[in-house]
Amino acid sequence: MSSNDAGKLAPMALSFGQRLRVWLMRAVIVVLRVLMVLRRRPAPPETVTQHSYGSHPRETLEVIGADPNATPRAPVVYIHGGGWIACNKELYTADLYFLAEQGHTVFNVEYPLAPETPHPGILQSLLRALEWIRENHPSCTHAHFMGDSAGGNLVTMLGLLCENPERIADIDAEAPQRTGVSCLSVISIYGVLDRLSWLEHGFPLSGAMLESYGGKTAFEEKVGPDLAITPMDLEFDASPPLYLCGATQDPLCESTRIFAERMKGSPVEVQVEYFEGEQHGFFNLSWREASQELRRQILAFAARHEPTPSRGDA
Repeated sequence: MSSNDAGKLAPMALSFGQRLRVWLMRAVIVVLRVLMVLRRRPAPPETVTQHSYGSHPRETLEVIGADPNATPRAPVVYIHGGGWIACNKELYTADLYFLAEQGHTVFNVEYPLAPETPHPGILQSLLRALEWIRENHPSCTHAHFMGDSAGGNLVTMLGLLCENPERIADIDAEAPQRTGVSCLSVISIYGVLDRLSWLEHGFPLSGAMLESYGGKTAFEEKVGPDLAITPMDLEFDASPPLYLCGATQDPLCESTRIFAERMKGSPVEVQVEYFEGEQHGFFNLSWREASQELRRQILAFAARHEPTPSRGDA
């Protein structure tokens, strides 16, 4: 990858009010992490190991080993949400065990945050993570890309870059026009798939999130390739199979509808599901029937897009 690492990008300048909103979001995450430590967590089906994939302190990932008694399946690369400005991979670890229990090794990826690392720094970092995975797990040639909220945005962008490698030059002109791991499918859980609809529908702190990641220009109706921060901004010819999930009580639901409309008539499978009465974040509420149904659908979708022997496996 390019030598232009996340730590060398200039932080996005924010007003005091916007920066205060970022701090508020991060404070909420700290509280959630404390509560998570106090909560009894289930045991993983296999070992969970921690690794660094780059020089930035947040360029880390954990490998959740697949249950050795399960049928081996393709790996999953998971990218957490948090509006590009907050959250940690550890908040999701236990919620990803259902994948490992069904035979998927899971790479749960951390990344530098905005506004300290604005676009395209996060995508550059995640491209490095894919390179690290391939170099350190040579059998992992293909994987399912899965994420929620801002992570749903990032995995969709990565999947589209996999299928349209010429677009990588817009992210990093020095990077090779390929990704370290190819994309079998994208699973976007209430992802940020367009730039403006979540603002119009009143998603909390969406203005601070968008400005932190893309700057004030990101609020314009149209942007150039250098600021294509959502799939709706990106020009592309090919797409991996897509699972798009929305929650009807979530201000981000319209974002899923907008991108799903664009993908109508796609030659690849695009499964779109709306969970009635659910709100943003319900994936992590594993005791709810909606969360359990979402997990069943994810496993079934991934199973339909497992690699053929000629494409390699993990």
